[in-house]
Amino acid sequence: MEYLHTAKEQTGGERPLIRCDVPGELVARVVREVNGLPDVRGDRVEQARAALAFDPPAPDEVATKLIGRVLSDSLR
Repeated sequence: MEYLHTAKEQTGGERPLIRCDVPGELVARVVREVNGLPDVRGDRVEQARAALAFDPPAPDEVATKLIGRVLSDSLR
């Protein structure tokens, strides 16, 4: 999510001006709720661990996903 905070640096251009008629109180409430969420979801970590213990992915599948993520991130 850091790239959302640094859009100018990531894209090399100016940030677009966005007008929004959402009450500031609502935005503040949403920000508080999001900030209260954990950075890592323990349930998802346990789900991934269980899946890996039962049926680990093939090396070419892992490589394909990694390359795809790297390419996707570089396009942002």
